Amino acid sequence: MATSIGDDINTATRPHHTTLNRLILQHLPSALPPSNQTSSPHLYALGISHFLPIYSTFESLFHTHFQPCTLPSTTLQNLHTPALERAEALKSDLATLLPPEYQTPDYSISPRLSEFKQHIWRVLKEKPHLLVAYTWIFYMALFSGGRYIRGRLRDAFAAPFPTPLPANTNINNTDSPDSQTERDERAGLSFWDFPSDTDGEDLKLLYKSRIAILSPSLTPQEHVDIVNESVEIMIRLTDIVREVADTIPAKAAALEQDLREKVERSWNVDGDGDEMRGPMRMIRLPWILLLRYWFPWGAMDAVTRAVGTAVVPARVPAGHHAMGKGAPVPVPVRAR
Repeated sequence: MATSIGDDINTATRPHHTTLNRLILQHLPSALPPSNQTSSPHLYALGISHFLPIYSTFESLFHTHFQPCTLPSTTLQNLHTPALERAEALKSDLATLLPPEYQTPDYSISPRLSEFKQHIWRVLKEKPHLLVAYTWIFYMALFSGGRYIRGRLRDAFAAPFPTPLPANTNINNTDSPDSQTERDERAGLSFWDFPSDTDGEDLKLLYKSRIAILSPSLTPQEHVDIVNESVEIMIRLTDIVREVADTIPAKAAALEQDLREKVERSWNVDGDGDEMRGPMRMIRLPWILLLRYWFPWGAMDAVTRAVGTAVVPARVPAGHHAMGKGAPVPVPVRAR
């Protein structure tokens, strides 16, 4: 009896999967606030941004190069499961967590990622059946180790992100009028959620059933190609995670320095471009911090100009600090 292609992928990639998991678990704690390396979600967001080009590349091929009329077989066409796609959710998360100029990976310090993106385009255009390898690895991972990572992220992001829940309410409380998915979306964690009443379990079963239907239709060479590409993916992912661990902490530090300087410039200068002095500066500072806390990056400049010289008492949200040198940077959260 022929084995499922999914089972063969799991068997072939198991040692590489173990290495990659250990590497991720080694670096995950330092990327989550609060830790010895960060007091904001920027380190996590810059790291996860490296997965956006990967998902965007192979998912886009379902919509462009492999339109239904050009797919090599109806079985491969049926493998496409739009509700599993993650690129748009990840784009939304990055827009919530990072300024626009930081939402795209810097390929000059991420050559392994750049090489992998080019590799994906090349091999999928040559061998469309390799989409089986990409969808299996990048979607099924979110239902295994991804659930653990999501739990750690929810715990880490529960405190610093604005939430309608009362104080001391467990973020996993399903009795809240706001669903967990809605809270994840506000927190910049929608990448880890699926649009389904069963938290994506129905989508996983649907996808695996389609894989089971597809497996017998593969030629022996296609089967070998898919398994080999799956191993290649895991090796490249391990290299990319190491690359992220080596380069992103410095980039996160630069981002937070940029944010401190922007805030300082915002409250040091009034609406006419003149330097603000005395009590006016101290009155305006809480407003700037409050706006940084609640509004999306694209709206911040307009909003801060609009309230430029407003003299209204305001309170800095609990847990946040004045933007002195070395102080934690308020987390920007997109208005919903």
